[in-house]
Amino acid sequence: MNTGTGIPRGARELKSEGGGQSAIAPGAPHVNNEAGLDSTAHSQPKLDMASTVSIASISDQDWYISRTHGVYHIPDCPKGEAYALLLVTARGDVLDLGDNRRFPFTITAREIADDLLQGLHEHGVFVCAGARPTREELAEAAKRRDSYYQQLVADGDVMWARGHSFREISDLHRRAAIALGVEREWAYVPMKMADCPACGEKLKPGVAVCKHCRAILDPERAAKHGIGGIALQQERESRPVPADGHRAEADRKSGTVSA
Repeated sequence: MNTGTGIPRGARELKSEGGGQSAIAPGAPHVNNEAGLDSTAHSQPKLDMASTVSIASISDQDWYISRTHGVYHIPDCPKGEAYALLLVTARGDVLDLGDNRRFPFTITAREIADDLLQGLHEHGVFVCAGARPTREELAEAAKRRDSYYQQLVADGDVMWARGHSFREISDLHRRAAIALGVEREWAYVPMKMADCPACGEKLKPGVAVCKHCRAILDPERAAKHGIGGIALQQERESRPVPADGHRAEADRKSGTVSA
């Protein structure tokens, strides 16, 4: 969906939530306030709201990160899309120096983005060099994420071999195995099964044909794989129409009856 703000198709734009709060930082500049009144430094921050940094994510996990200047949501990458996008702009904040003394300052978009991404690079989250990620950046992020997940799977195998205890396996290890598509006993995820309407046996949800009684549960999907009556009908309709003298013979060979 094109939002009209320069965001490419295949990406979602999410802006940070929340407002600014006061913050206390060591080594903050001193503001003289002999009268004991609320004093704000005259050097007001010059916010460059046009300066924007893009954070791209190829991870299937999302994160909410809270800071004094706002709450930021790094979204998960939707299925079928190359990445998700978070736009970060410069923010203004205020240092509370005590005794009703405050000092406003500006945090650049790049500083905010670098702070948000602490510990997330291995998951395929990164700051784009431009307004959108390049193919090279996406490929490098995928390589970095897969390498990290492969290490997690290897660690999970070692922990599982020590005592076959599910307690030692974290959700992060299971998520890595599932993301890589590798089957591990310790990464088993229970799946809700559906009942076949024909025979009542348990099936994976969304299957086209029952593996027990061979009942066709999704005719359209079955037809795509050449299963069921719809596939026969589509095959018959796709054949060239023979002359009248040969129609009966063609129908006899295909097992159909001419109208």
